[in-house]
Amino acid sequence: MSPALNELDDYALICIFAILSIPDIQALRRVCRRLWYISTQHAVWLNACKTHILQENIPFPYRPLCSLSSKELERLTVRAHHLGLNWRAPNTRLRLLRTVPSNTGIVEEIKFLRTGGKSWIITISTGIWSDLYLWDCDTMQRVGHWSPGRAIFNGMAINSDQGSVAVVAMSVKHSSHSVVEVLSLASEDSPSNVSFRQLTTLQTRYKPVTLRGDIIALSDHDSETLVMNWKTGNRYLLRSPDTWQDKPLHVAFAAGNVFVVRSRSVCMFVAPSLVPPDDEIPVTLPHSSTSFGWVDGVSLSEGPLARCTEKDPPFLSLLVRTKEDDPWSLKDQLQFFTVCSSPSTESSTGIPGETSSTVSLPSPRFALIANLTCPNRGPLRCSDMVLGRYGSAVWVLPADRSIAGLISEHVHLQTVPVPTSNQTLVVAAFPGPLSSEAQIKASLENEEGSSWSCLDYDEERGLIALGSFTGDITMFSL
Repeated sequence: MSPALNELDDYALICIFAILSIPDIQALRRVCRRLWYISTQHAVWLNACKTHILQENIPFPYRPLCSLSSKELERLTVRAHHLGLNWRAPNTRLRLLRTVPSNTGIVEEIKFLRTGGKSWIITISTGIWSDLYLWDCDTMQRVGHWSPGRAIFNGMAINSDQGSVAVVAMSVKHSSHSVVEVLSLASEDSPSNVSFRQLTTLQTRYKPVTLRGDIIALSDHDSETLVMNWKTGNRYLLRSPDTWQDKPLHVAFAAGNVFVVRSRSVCMFVAPSLVPPDDEIPVTLPHSSTSFGWVDGVSLSEGPLARCTEKDPPFLSLLVRTKEDDPWSLKDQLQFFTVCSSPSTESSTGIPGETSSTVSLPSPRFALIANLTCPNRGPLRCSDMVLGRYGSAVWVLPADRSIAGLISEHVHLQTVPVPTSNQTLVVAAFPGPLSSEAQIKASLENEEGSSWSCLDYDEERGLIALGSFTGDITMFSL
């Protein structure tokens, strides 16, 4: 005779939970108190996360699972499960969480920040001078503020290493000079009172582009990228082909290479060794480069993070928003590229009078995977475009300036109702773990009245944050 369910030992019950889906775990736990207790064990949700989330290539926070408590692991696993269902549904839902009014001035930049197991939002607002604000991501309360006074911010890089003491690097332009301030967070007497602390000041005119742990990449607006350890000062210099006003967008480190993405060029360098600050800085030239022409935006994502069964999986993905050759075209072309390794080739990375070396490394190659066409009939007020590790992307379509034809809403004697158009938030998926083809999954028109100025996207939590020209902050959830 088979034993009753409540007669089995704890190990046997954990094994039963291990073969259940997440909805079945939530259903079985309601049978009795003992099953509820067993279902709260770390082993149950560790197995559920690995089986139903990670192996299914669903976005999940990049944190060691053993470092999470049972309650936190359960919450994140259930949230990821619903996120995966939403992404793979025919009609992906996009819902407004809240709009937070603010009197901080125009929000020029907005970024998600995760550090110390806590999620924050950082914004740069500009009035006469620039200010840095910190918001609690859960409550959307403003908890911190920093400003050097009488200065303008012209660059910001968020630390991708959640365990690093440095959380953000700010380029600060004073009246006579520019510096980069590396800041940390310090909690005061309560969680609602957090302050920024200056860790170090870098005397440089370069703009911070990437911050990963102790390594910071800084670039000018033409051709040079300085990579250094902000603690020790050890560094090396990368030089792209000479261009004029080639704005730096991304710097990524992958597969022994350094990728420098600018508005008109993408250069790949063999990563050299850092040299002490007292030594002469060697200059490294790219072993390959490419250009996408004149573009309205480039977003780069490292990964994909998901497990890949391909023999040569891509280690970077790029989303490029380009204009067609026709200057009167009212459409944007979004091109999705992946970067893989080619067979090893010899390449030289030096010029006369500077460090020169010959290396044999796999040469990265770009592969165009998919195209997506979107209408564009107005000025691009929010140019941010964010591509996630799993192939999802978010951007804002401009309002249609032609919808009213020759009728102007500013004519005071106009008695005819004037049609209006608003910006549209677009959520798309490109070929990868979440979709087999490039497609727009959801869109939502901005009906708040204030134009969006910037955005950021947390793919793993399914959150989208937008700043506006009136200072408001709007949060959406997938």
